[in-house]
Amino acid sequence: MRKTNLFGTAMLVLILALGSTPYFGAASELVCTPEGCAVPKSGQTEKRLPAYNDYARFIAGLSNPEGALAAYEDKPAWVRHARFVDQNWDRFTRGRLGPMREWAAKELGSATTATVLYPFSGPDFVNVFTLFPHAKTYLLIALEPVGKMPDFDARNEHYFFPSLQRSLYDLLNLDFFITNKMKSSIGKSELKGTLPVLMFFLAREQATVLDVQYWVMKPDGTVIESPAAGPGDRPAGIPGVRIVFTSPGSTENQTLYYFQFNLGNDSFGRNQHFVAFLKSFGPMTSFTKAASYLMFKPHFSGIRQFILDQSQYVLQGDSGIPLRYFDPEGWDLRFYGTYTCPISLFSNCYQPDMANRYRRGQDIQPLPFGIDYRHRARTSNLMFASKKVKLLADAPN
Repeated sequence: MRKTNLFGTAMLVLILALGSTPYFGAASELVCTPEGCAVPKSGQTEKRLPAYNDYARFIAGLSNPEGALAAYEDKPAWVRHARFVDQNWDRFTRGRLGPMREWAAKELGSATTATVLYPFSGPDFVNVFTLFPHAKTYLLIALEPVGKMPDFDARNEHYFFPSLQRSLYDLLNLDFFITNKMKSSIGKSELKGTLPVLMFFLAREQATVLDVQYWVMKPDGTVIESPAAGPGDRPAGIPGVRIVFTSPGSTENQTLYYFQFNLGNDSFGRNQHFVAFLKSFGPMTSFTKAASYLMFKPHFSGIRQFILDQSQYVLQGDSGIPLRYFDPEGWDLRFYGTYTCPISLFSNCYQPDMANRYRRGQDIQPLPFGIDYRHRARTSNLMFASKKVKLLADAPN
């Protein structure tokens, strides 16, 4: 088990000491480890800002009378947003998250690694958190920009909340983000990237957001972090964000990383410092869904092999790694739901070996919720792969 994130603990003490409105410092150059980065000790500003949890709850349409943004809750745009989210989130929870949570508690109890990797994720934190709620660290990697915290003092709520609702529509109705729609909405409107969406999901899952740091990895492997609510431009490099939070009923910090990074072979091979950073988290659980069947293709072989080498467990829909790459001598496989064929957009990714496995019907367990591209209940599938002890011992470092 990894050590408690000392950075997050320090920020919590600071937040409590300042009455939930911390001072934020300027960026500082650091070398990060999986436990986090050091707290900046200089360059503090005198401007008090709302706590990050205030932002998260406000973005999520959750009333927070004691929060620093409470005065904005009587704005018509926020009132409409809160009503919209309450109605849709309740339906989403009853229809999908509730059954998913019960299934995960029963079927995924063995997947107890400290870290969960979610490539091709977009800002979809809610699914990975529902399936693996006790992970110490979540690593999300996708192409969408990190973005920035919204500035509600600029009176842009009339545009921000409709943009957020449009970005959430597909996930709440289909359980995945559509890549082309994400390109046209995130980062090109008042919704400045994935960060507000991540904050939305954290608050709706009743997490308490303790700290949010912009994260940039330079070519030499060093990392610059700066407070997400603070001033300053971010340097060139691999951009990301690090969010420290606590789950309901827990005092132990958890960390969510989101990285904007191209997982194709050219990028993956060129950025071995970033790959080494990911490896430093040790054996992990990998989760993929709605991954556009990219790991079927030769030019995504790097991330495919990384998952196979570094993962102790893999949970995926059929759009993840093809079944043929899971050597039965090295992996124990469990299958859930049903498999017929991919949706028409990906018809060339049909897997005859997967179809034969499901056709035989041996040891195929039910799946009580929809997931992946065939998102309706009783049309979806998941495979849970557990690495055998010998293969795990032989895995490359």
